[in-house]
Amino acid sequence: MLLDWLFSKQCPCCQSALINTQGLCAHCLYDFPLFCVNQGNLLFRPDINRIITLKNCDGLFACGWYQGWLQTWLSDYKFHHRTYLKQILKQLIHYQMLQFWQSNYFMPDICFFMPLSQTRYIRRGYNQVAQTWLPSIKPYTHISLGLTRIKTTKPQSELSKKQRKDNVKNAFLVQEDIKDKKVAIIDDVITTGSTMSAAAQACIHAGAAQVWAFSTALTPLNAQ
Repeated sequence: MLLDWLFSKQCPCCQSALINTQGLCAHCLYDFPLFCVNQGNLLFRPDINRIITLKNCDGLFACGWYQGWLQTWLSDYKFHHRTYLKQILKQLIHYQMLQFWQSNYFMPDICFFMPLSQTRYIRRGYNQVAQTWLPSIKPYTHISLGLTRIKTTKPQSELSKKQRKDNVKNAFLVQEDIKDKKVAIIDDVITTGSTMSAAAQACIHAGAAQVWAFSTALTPLNAQ
């Protein structure tokens, strides 16, 4: 669309002209408020550990907090079909993931994208997690569709913390051999960790040796 083409030709942060197909200029990408990859496992950060419960996960990787530009771009792409934002999100994820891979903190044998319910997938027309993450992980690991959602769940954003846990309990099933494998489950936003923990539990029951959560953003406490 014309609107998408116009927005793709300038940096959304500083409005400077882009001379290539990237979503952000090099300066804004470098200055973007991302988590420090050198910290390794983000579950060891006290501020994150206090607000996100991932009892079934061995580790956590994420790009940044679900606020500011990152929140706007994720929300507009996911719920309002602003397709020009896909390139920006792909660029941020790739930038962060490249540093993570080079640090050798965790290399999964297999990756699952957090599955959508059939109804939600049909209504949206795509899995926004797969579209933004695929270029950054495809060269490094095996990608599988073997994690499936077997229970119809309500949108987590409408529920309390306790209701979120009940909502996704026994909601996932692994239909692939992952015994003794290192697994990564990828989602766009982790708020309390209920959905990710339920998916990770299904992987543990299927024999996974390790399970890490990968996410584009984490919701800060003041936004939960």
